[in-house]
Amino acid sequence: MSYTKIKEFLRANELDYFIQPNCDEFFSEYLPNYAKRIEFLTNFTGSNAIIIIGQKKSYFFTDGRYIIQASNQIDLDEFEVINLAQISIGNFIEQITSEDNKIAIDGKLFTIDFVNKLQKLCNQKSVELVILENNPIDNIWTNQPKKPDSAVYFCDNKFIGKNSSKKRQEIVKQVKGEAILITDPQNLCWLLNIRASDVDYTPILLSYGLLHKNGKIDIFFDEERLSDEYSNNLQDVNIYSENLMINKVKNLVDNVKTIQVDFSTTNYWLFNNLKKLKINIINERDPIFLAKSIKNDHEVLGIKKAHEIDGLALTKFLFWLEKTIKDDLEVDEITASKKILEFRQQHQDFIYPSFATISSFASNGAIIHYQPNQNTNKEIKGNSLYLIDSGGQYCGDHAFGTTDVTRTILVGQENDEMIENFTRVLKGHIALARAKFPKGTNGAQLDVLARFHLWQAGLNYDHGTGHGVGCFLSVHEGPCGIGKNYNQELLPNMIISNEPGYYKSGEYGIRIESLLLVKEFDDNFLGFETLTLAPIDLNLVDFTMLTYPEKKWLKEYHQRIYKVFEDNLDNQQKVWLKGLLNP
Repeated sequence: MSYTKIKEFLRANELDYFIQPNCDEFFSEYLPNYAKRIEFLTNFTGSNAIIIIGQKKSYFFTDGRYIIQASNQIDLDEFEVINLAQISIGNFIEQITSEDNKIAIDGKLFTIDFVNKLQKLCNQKSVELVILENNPIDNIWTNQPKKPDSAVYFCDNKFIGKNSSKKRQEIVKQVKGEAILITDPQNLCWLLNIRASDVDYTPILLSYGLLHKNGKIDIFFDEERLSDEYSNNLQDVNIYSENLMINKVKNLVDNVKTIQVDFSTTNYWLFNNLKKLKINIINERDPIFLAKSIKNDHEVLGIKKAHEIDGLALTKFLFWLEKTIKDDLEVDEITASKKILEFRQQHQDFIYPSFATISSFASNGAIIHYQPNQNTNKEIKGNSLYLIDSGGQYCGDHAFGTTDVTRTILVGQENDEMIENFTRVLKGHIALARAKFPKGTNGAQLDVLARFHLWQAGLNYDHGTGHGVGCFLSVHEGPCGIGKNYNQELLPNMIISNEPGYYKSGEYGIRIESLLLVKEFDDNFLGFETLTLAPIDLNLVDFTMLTYPEKKWLKEYHQRIYKVFEDNLDNQQKVWLKGLLNP
């Protein structure tokens, strides 16, 4: 196993522990192949993980979505699996370390905030924190992939709504100092109206930017990646080789003495190099995060069009799946996952999925972020639930946006427990979709609406209720969302998911997810508009548990779907969908 060589590295260098997070230097959610170091070491394919390798024992941290997956994929003789909800990395390090221990990290893979907290903890424990120049995993990864070099292109269509110069003028008004260092690739792409394909599922360019007070900006990537037809659109933009950022940080700060840096999103290596140059650094949240989350009216239009295209594909897929199962034809998780992709690919504006499709039947549905493979692939037959969570990236003449939707389907014969639990999840979903709330409300305050009916039965789910969603960017976007940790005030034109669920380990999973647009209800209150257009399986609903307003919402939701898609469905599909209008 590769991790044994890391243990040898620790012993050779008199180090006690090495901490490796599942991230790159940009803290991307979906990692470029060269940065999948944890997968290389452990075979774990989930998105959230931190490992601590010790000379004697090692530890694997992840969240509730991946506990089962981690237990199935990693070497449990070497790693103890720990739920991050139960203990923080900092508290755990405090427990396992003793005086004179040495902990090593790669400074490129941790934020300034994290390293500062870790350094304080180490000082209290008389533990030495060693920041390595080179990641030891890279030294043993002989066939490590190269860094991405995808084409960079300019988004200049009717759905952008605001040119880059205007965006930069608005952002610099909020900048303290002579410049702001932009270290989040999503923020940089949004600001410049550019996209690339440096990572799977998310159309971003992995690069940094330095935005000056005069609105000019320096960015760092190989200029050959930008075609001539786009270069003329980037006014007051200076493009430098990536090596000037990586190897010659001094070039970044010529004539700049004060830089605003977001300590929560910038890696410590960059910060350390800026300190060496005696730059005055101001720690402030990058204002682009909030600006990007509030979509303009043109973006909202493009996003709505994307949901119409996506919803038609989903509707056709759900009809196909039900017919396939009723006709007793063979279908499994992988086949279904490929089929939903085929339906999406029928539209010219579909680019690629917005994340790896979660296609899960029966016990696999209880693994929250499960993805089928040849070893785990289940045939969809018998009596249980099928859960599919999928989405698309759309960019073209008809649409411009990112989608994310989950539906749970009854396969075979239902039982009372499934019906009751599904209905409780649905009641929570409807409660959030129908919510009206005073301006100033944040996502943490709304979370109980989605969980209330589950809580009354002693049930819950181990993930957030909703996350922000980008506009032809990341399917997971801050700073808004629904959950106990979301303190950002909800504002008009933010987009968040609504996805309560319930998971019975070893048996089935339930989740109902649609995307919501925050809208102004009146001068004092806000509400939501459901963007997702995909039928909900009424075979799983106990209508005696629903109130009249809930039944009305459900009926009107399906009426809306029928009205939007009627002209694009064949006769069989119309009859099937019409059957949902009068359950």
